[in-house]
Amino acid sequence: MDPLEPYYQIVSGICGVAVTLFDAFCYVLWIRPFVRPDIFGRAVWTGIAYAAVMIFLQQMPFFIPNVLAYGIGDFAAFLVMCLMDRKNPGQKVFLAVTFFCMRWQSWEVWVEATTWLYQELVFFLLSTEGHASLPKLYVLATESYEFWFYVYIAERIFSMILGAVLMYGAVRLMLRVYSGTEAHMKGKEVLLLTMPSVSGIVAYGVLQLYRTAYEKDTAKSVFDLPGHFLLMALYSLICYITILVVVYVFRKWKQEQEENEQRMLFTAQVKEMRSHIAEVERLYSDMRRLRHDMGNHLMTLEQLYQREEYGAAGRYAGRLKAEIENVSTDIKSGNPVTDAILSGRKKEMEEQGISFTCDFHYPQKAKLEAFDISIILNNALNNAIEAVGREQQREIVLVSTRVKNMYMIEVINPFTGQLKTDRQTGLPLTTKQQEGHGFGLAGIRHAARKYYGDMEIAVEERAGGKFCVLRIMLQIPSD
Repeated sequence: MDPLEPYYQIVSGICGVAVTLFDAFCYVLWIRPFVRPDIFGRAVWTGIAYAAVMIFLQQMPFFIPNVLAYGIGDFAAFLVMCLMDRKNPGQKVFLAVTFFCMRWQSWEVWVEATTWLYQELVFFLLSTEGHASLPKLYVLATESYEFWFYVYIAERIFSMILGAVLMYGAVRLMLRVYSGTEAHMKGKEVLLLTMPSVSGIVAYGVLQLYRTAYEKDTAKSVFDLPGHFLLMALYSLICYITILVVVYVFRKWKQEQEENEQRMLFTAQVKEMRSHIAEVERLYSDMRRLRHDMGNHLMTLEQLYQREEYGAAGRYAGRLKAEIENVSTDIKSGNPVTDAILSGRKKEMEEQGISFTCDFHYPQKAKLEAFDISIILNNALNNAIEAVGREQQREIVLVSTRVKNMYMIEVINPFTGQLKTDRQTGLPLTTKQQEGHGFGLAGIRHAARKYYGDMEIAVEERAGGKFCVLRIMLQIPSD
């Protein structure tokens, strides 16, 4: 019996803990871009859970298959990840399964490489028997326990460095391909992304099963088979590249999808802007016509009063007043663009029998683009008009408030239904399927985020009734 056997076990235990801690570090590195960014500790706690479970399993007195042991550790990390951040569970499934597969692929290459090198070293040392210049190597290899212990330590250090480089490189490369997306994953997308990893994991389990069966039946190591190292390294590399390609194709597809949505959003905004421009042009044309005819109107009134036809003069003045009121906006918000929008929407509501209460004031001396505010107002009021059309109580309230550099717009309308939101966007679901529909709220959010703001939609109890409240919060840029 080797008298240094206890020391071998100590070195093996230390190396196992070191490898597990590095795996946990790579786990944190892998999931950090996709957990809630406000608390970095969420990713760290996930790594700690993985390391704790794996170290505990390593200390168990009975044998646990590698696939089962690492599966338990990965599942524990997945549970902690979900408990710390419950959003986007599909993406977390992908992260956990992909990490499991990357881990076994990297370390499989490590095991195969170090075992092959160790076998080559043993073969070389034993072949030095009778060699003229290397007689001491053969003596050390056949008689010194300390020599092989030092060789074992050197092999462990080299193997850990090689495995760490492979593992870290695999994670960094996968992050480079997949990073930058926090979109909610649907079931089909999760299935698409995890199938290559699941296939690799199943193949790994089958490999372990046949490796154990071969060694049991033949009493020989599978590593002694010629070409085994190259074959397994090539297989692991192919599995990893397959996952990488699928993730890359998925990412490109998601980018194209986002670009299409942005184009559709821009098209919807342009359509809304055309209606704003048409309303402003109509008011401007009427005002030019009225200003052009004002001299004739005043001359006519003067002649009527000179002939003392006061009744006719009064009726003429009344018609002139009505025409002036018709071409002027009755809403004074502080900006001509928003005046035109709100006046047009008010007229539309009056035609549909909707009561409109407006307490909107455009923030003066603020670096807010009227175009962005017009998108917010037009889309918000358009959605409110559609929602009120299904209610018995037909009223809409628009208010705005400003506190220092924070500016908030609220649109309130009665709502007796159930508000269902899309888990991916957080926006209410729409029942209309026409092309371009459903981009109103997305346009509002896009405009708000230009000013480091956002929007929220809630159903609240007010005055004994249920109301849908749309709040848009903007941060007014400082001078």
